[in-house]
Amino acid sequence: MNKILRYSLAVLFIGLGLYFLLPLAIGVRHIGMFAPAAVFGIFAWILLRPQKVKALLTGRHRALWRTLLALFAAGLMCVDVILGLMVRQAVNRPESNAPCTVLVLGCEVRGLRPSKMLQARIDSAYDYLTANPRAVCVACGGMADDEIISEARCIRDELVRRGIDPSRIYLEEKSENTRQNIAFAADIIEENGLPTEIAVASDNFHQLRSSIYAKKSGLSAYSLGCRSYWLLGPGYWARETIAVAAAFTLGR
Repeated sequence: MNKILRYSLAVLFIGLGLYFLLPLAIGVRHIGMFAPAAVFGIFAWILLRPQKVKALLTGRHRALWRTLLALFAAGLMCVDVILGLMVRQAVNRPESNAPCTVLVLGCEVRGLRPSKMLQARIDSAYDYLTANPRAVCVACGGMADDEIISEARCIRDELVRRGIDPSRIYLEEKSENTRQNIAFAADIIEENGLPTEIAVASDNFHQLRSSIYAKKSGLSAYSLGCRSYWLLGPGYWARETIAVAAAFTLGR
């Protein structure tokens, strides 16, 4: 490969790796930042040290290094497949004439106001509820130790403030994670005879795992996906990919 091209690609990969690490500047740390940064670092190293790579693959321990390289490539292929499934579910928008039950998944509340991520989910739910006046909503999410109201109540208050009739909003205030969001909301749907076709108002990266949990709870999930904050989005997509891969691997 042309030396200039190799160096240009190496710089690109290093830049991408640093981009995934940018949330460190605001105190955010999770595997979805570090794993992609490490992968891009490996790509950059391969491009900058091709002779070293060749020596490893042809040296005394070549079987080990070739096996590791094959596993690395297989892992990247699995990531591609999972990302494809995540994108497919993210664009799986409700099309039925019969309105779905909207599920707004919980997220951080700051004081009495939603965080940026939760506000985006509320916006998606509001747009659908406005366009479908017969649709109802289940606001999901309990109250974390550092919150003064439940996430569900914050969602309800924000929707009501914007003109949605409170009688259209059911509260699920016990859950602590996505799986419980869906499972406890499914109980509310069954108890009140609500449509089992649901439209999940959450980030696009969240839609695949939500649909898996929904299916286990007897629900059929569509997406009211919203974009994530540009600084955090790529890392969350990567973290979610790892979470889905781990769930499939462990059979959960």
